[in-house]
Amino acid sequence: MVVFRNIQNNQLYGHIGGNKYMNLVTGVEGEVSDEVAKKIFKINLQATKIIEDFPVIKKLISEIGLTIDNN
Repeated sequence: MVVFRNIQNNQLYGHIGGNKYMNLVTGVEGEVSDEVAKKIFKINLQATKIIEDFPVIKKLISEIGLTIDNN
């Protein structure tokens, strides 16, 4: 799963295929058009790699309500 940061609210989202994304904190899934996705999502390679290597981190993100700063 590729992980993105929503630049509007600093929440992490996972790309689940096509135009579908899932908020990793709330678990809510939804469709986002390509145009909107390009404007609000920035890929987070570090989070993608960590979740790929340690899948339990995805659950931890949800449990603690983790947000990511733009630093």
